[in-house]
Amino acid sequence: MFKQFEMERFQSLYENEVKYNLSDSGNHPMSINQLLNKEEVEALLNMEIFYGYSKGDPRLCEAVSMWYPEKASENILITNGSAEANFVITTTLIEPGDEVVLILPNYMQIPGIVKNLGAKVKNIYLKEELDWHIDMDEMRSLVTPKTKLISICNPSNPTGAVMSDSEMEALASIAREYDVFVHSDEVYRGSELNGIETKSFAAFYEKAIISCGLSKSFAHPGLRIGWVVADASLINDMWSRKDYSSITSSVLSQEIAIKVMSESNKEKILSRSSIMLESNLQLFQRWLNAHNNLFSFVPPKAG
Repeated sequence: MFKQFEMERFQSLYENEVKYNLSDSGNHPMSINQLLNKEEVEALLNMEIFYGYSKGDPRLCEAVSMWYPEKASENILITNGSAEANFVITTTLIEPGDEVVLILPNYMQIPGIVKNLGAKVKNIYLKEELDWHIDMDEMRSLVTPKTKLISICNPSNPTGAVMSDSEMEALASIAREYDVFVHSDEVYRGSELNGIETKSFAAFYEKAIISCGLSKSFAHPGLRIGWVVADASLINDMWSRKDYSSITSSVLSQEIAIKVMSESNKEKILSRSSIMLESNLQLFQRWLNAHNNLFSFVPPKAG
C-alpha cells in the first residue's frame, strides 16, 4: 500500500480554513499587480492557453540557469513546484534495496517517496549543540557502497541553518569517495538574513542535483513552478518521468515565472522577502524574550 504523505495531507485539510496559520513556511505571497505592469497584465490576458514545452519554456530554462553560473539551459527541467522536482529526482535514481542518507528534521516528502520505492532511509539529525548543523564524521559513518543518494536541504527547513562552503566541500568529498549523488533542496536559497546568498551545491560537486522553485524565497507558491538542475543526461531521464506524470507546467505560470526570474524582478522580490523575514524574526524574538523561562532557540540564518 502506498504510504500517505501525512504532514502534507494534514496541512491541506486545515491550512486554508484557519484564521491564523502558524505552520506556513514561506513568505506572504505576492499579487500579480505587484509583479506586472498594466501592459504585461494585458499581454497575459491575451495569451493563448496552449500546452507549451514539456521540458519547460526555453526562456524560463535560460532565466533559471542564470542563477547557476556553472550550468546552462540544457541542465534545467521545469516542474510543477519543487515537490514534482523532488519526485522525479527520487524516482529516477532510487531502486529497491538502495540506501538514502537523509538529513532531519526536514520536509518529509523525500523519505516517504524512498520508502514507497522499496529503498532504505538512513537518518542523520541536525544537532542543536552544533547550531543545527550535522556531524560530518557521523555522515561519513552512514554512507556505504549501497548508498545511492545523500539528500540535504540548504538553507535548512525548518531550522534556518546554512551550510558553510567548508561544510559543503566536506560533504562533496564524502560523496565523491563513494560515488553517490547529492540532492540539495535549495528552495530557501535567497532568503538569507545577512544578505549573503548561499552558494548552490552545484558549485561544489559534479554529481549534485538541485531542486528549487518559486514557493518560498520568491513568494509565488500558487504558480506551482519548480525546477531541477543536473547533468544534461540526468535531466533527460527525469524529463522522461515527467512525460508520464504532468507532461508540462502551466503556460500562464511559466510566463509569470519568466518575469519573476528576470534580473530586475528577482532582486526586488528577494529583497522584499528579506525585509519581511527580518521583521518577523524581530517580532518572534520579542515574544521569545517574554517567555524565555519556557523557550529558547538558535537564531536562523535564512528562511
